[in-house]
Amino acid sequence: MSKVPTLHILIPDLLAPLKLWHKDFGFEPQSDSIATLLANSQTKEVPFQGLETCLFSLLGFSAHEELPYAYFRAKKERINSELVAHKGTFLCADPVHLQAGASEIILDTDPLSDLSEEESAQLITMLNAHFAEDGLKFVKGSYNRWYLLLEQDDSLQTTPLRELRGKDISKHLPHSDKINLHQLQNESQMLLHSAKVNAQRQQAGKLTVNSLWFWGGGMQTKARIRVRTVIGGGTRGELIASIAQCRFLHSALEVEQELSQLQAGGHHLLILDQLTAFALKDDLDGWQQQLNKLESKWFNPITTLFNKGKLELVVQSCEGKSYLPQKMGVFTQLWNKVKRNQSSRLMGLLQ
Repeated sequence: MSKVPTLHILIPDLLAPLKLWHKDFGFEPQSDSIATLLANSQTKEVPFQGLETCLFSLLGFSAHEELPYAYFRAKKERINSELVAHKGTFLCADPVHLQAGASEIILDTDPLSDLSEEESAQLITMLNAHFAEDGLKFVKGSYNRWYLLLEQDDSLQTTPLRELRGKDISKHLPHSDKINLHQLQNESQMLLHSAKVNAQRQQAGKLTVNSLWFWGGGMQTKARIRVRTVIGGGTRGELIASIAQCRFLHSALEVEQELSQLQAGGHHLLILDQLTAFALKDDLDGWQQQLNKLESKWFNPITTLFNKGKLELVVQSCEGKSYLPQKMGVFTQLWNKVKRNQSSRLMGLLQ
């Protein structure tokens, strides 16, 4: 067992948009600490892509099986009576807005964040009234997190909602051998189209709830890898910490001090998903500014601790690769300082 803590840094949308941005806009990202760590890393292909899949894989869930996101999210939201009574499968049935004229979910970091509890309750009641004769039941968690209760189903194949924004959903439709989820989605869309709530939202200039996205219906209910701390990630990070039954920190005021106190020999997760909102909007300036903030707050102190031998690092780009930074000698560090401003080292990683 290692004598120092291992910090897994998850930073989606760090590398994924760069090739396209460079081609379309001639964008050259500027980076210091992050690029240096990655450029001096061993690269490893991993079988998981996307933030949710990456997080669950680090807890010991198979990257090739359906994520049990719905079960754990419902449990975290304390829908206790439904959890106790229902012996089958939970499936996220999140309300979404598909762009008019295209099969794409809107590029929004928080879809339908203005949906009220009352609107949500009315739409759930309408769906349950229609599908009751099919033995289906919808349950409301928070305003924009809904669930579908099914008989036990180990044949589900779905895609997390986060991974769909801006993509053609026809290539990622949910599948089950036991229930026609495509038909269920189409029927739901027709119902939602005529809903009074949506008419009122449209008149008010708001996005309508015109579809549901089914995902996260896996059956495994226990983590198999011990994680001792989860840092960041908001409600997603809090959920992962609850699954791992470990400490959760929203952030850290004194990063170097906090990280130096992580338990030795343990695995700790740091979720840095702040780049995603800017990547989705192709906001290059905003992305670069956020990257600068991440370097200043997180990666500069992380690099200091790493070079002192107080941390082991694994950087997850959430696109099928892991980076294992290697400690640099004094000469290499000096040479990197000379090279640092001569070229975009992040772009170099994509060659």
